[in-house]
Amino acid sequence: NSAESVGTISSVAVLWESFGTSTAPSDGDLINNVTYSNGSINFKATANKGNAVIAAKDADGKILWSWHIWLTDQPQAQVYNNNAGTMMDRNLGATSATAGDVGALGLLYQWGRKDPFLGSSSISSSKVPKSTLSWPSAVESTSSTGTIDYVTANPTTFVTYNSNNYDWYYTGSSSTDDTRWQSEKTIYDPCPSGWRVPDGGSSGVWSAALGSSSSFTDEELYNSTNKGMNFSGKFGSASTIWYPASGYRSRNDGGLYNVGYAGNYWSVSPYSYYAYRLFFNNVGSVTPSDYGF
Repeated sequence: NSAESVGTISSVAVLWESFGTSTAPSDGDLINNVTYSNGSINFKATANKGNAVIAAKDADGKILWSWHIWLTDQPQAQVYNNNAGTMMDRNLGATSATAGDVGALGLLYQWGRKDPFLGSSSISSSKVPKSTLSWPSAVESTSSTGTIDYVTANPTTFVTYNSNNYDWYYTGSSSTDDTRWQSEKTIYDPCPSGWRVPDGGSSGVWSAALGSSSSFTDEELYNSTNKGMNFSGKFGSASTIWYPASGYRSRNDGGLYNVGYAGNYWSVSPYSYYAYRLFFNNVGSVTPSDYGF
């Protein structure tokens, strides 16, 4: 996302690897032979599917930057209705786009952060997948932890919200920084090259595709077996436009909740203290222009 230097790199390391399932990986099951030389970080990928994060560190061991390595089939582009845009056929971090496959759940994100958190190893309950990392406890947003510098140096630490601006990003007031994710892709956008987090709200991708930003209920739209919604015919003409009920990470404690019951899909578009998102639940309620934090 940028040609800017991350600083003077002394070492590189794999922070974590995960298949996204209940099977525990060993170090090197996804990527190995990670080296740094002549300004480049190099690694070897295995044939396994999953996710990993590589970090570059300075001489003191501080993380300067980190990169999500996503090992999946080539994501397919799906054109949405009404010139709304083109979306991937899968969630970020998903190793599948198949309805009912746990690999379709993918990863979860705090708004405005580039680094992912693990989703679930089950389509019907909130069970964190096995990984090679003993993940740190969440920390409260303060003037020292609610900063870009802190989350860059601590990409695996969830920062809970503060009561001033209801954000992990701490300002000490009701104001916040809405520039972390934008329609013009920033270095904090977690999508791979050529993609970005979509626009939301009344003119965002989901509202535009539907032709309305109004909430609606369609009890037949939610698939209680596969735990999600196929928006084929709603968003676009592809036979499967699968959105799993991936749940969310709570702003209160960073815990995993509501897997199999609700889907929460971020946009780049802010709204007051919040950000617009697509929301749906297991009774068939869909809000294409919902907002949350």
